[in-house]
Amino acid sequence: MNKELKELITRLETRVRQLVMQQKEQQGEQDKLRRQLEEKDDEILRLQIQNEELRQQYSRLKMAKYIDMADNDVKDMRGRLRTMVRDIDRCISMLKVKQ
Repeated sequence: MNKELKELITRLETRVRQLVMQQKEQQGEQDKLRRQLEEKDDEILRLQIQNEELRQQYSRLKMAKYIDMADNDVKDMRGRLRTMVRDIDRCISMLKVKQ
């Protein structure tokens, strides 16, 4: 029985060592995965910030385009008004000549 007990203890010690080694491997893998997760979280945060900056730039560009369009509309309107004033002045001149 003493021999059987020693074999049982030896097997138990071997199994405990294997479990300890597996636990260390698993801990190493877990640490690696945590680092990867932190890197991904950092990348997500960086991309979110970049996305927000790009949205703001897009918004500014859109606003600048609207302002530019408004400036062009004002210029077109001024040109039309000048043409209308010239036409009215011509009509008035023609009416004065006929009198």
